[in-house]
Amino acid sequence: MDKVSERRKEKKKFAGHFGRHLRKIREQKDISQENLSLKAGYYRTYVGKIEQGKYSPSFHTVWRLANALGYSLAEFLKGF
Repeated sequence: MDKVSERRKEKKKFAGHFGRHLRKIREQKDISQENLSLKAGYYRTYVGKIEQGKYSPSFHTVWRLANALGYSLAEFLKGF
């Protein structure tokens, strides 16, 4: 496998893991995708695609999602 393929595979794995982490925390806080997206300033479909592992969010997006859920970035990433 070449380096580009390895990076794509790694990015896809990260996106899936992050999406599951986001969904778990969102559901623990009993917040809908709609409410999270409104608080974070994104479309609900974008948040849904992140949770499905289809999009790999930027650092800024992770920060905005964490804040919208009431967490600091460090708290949000614990256990990730």
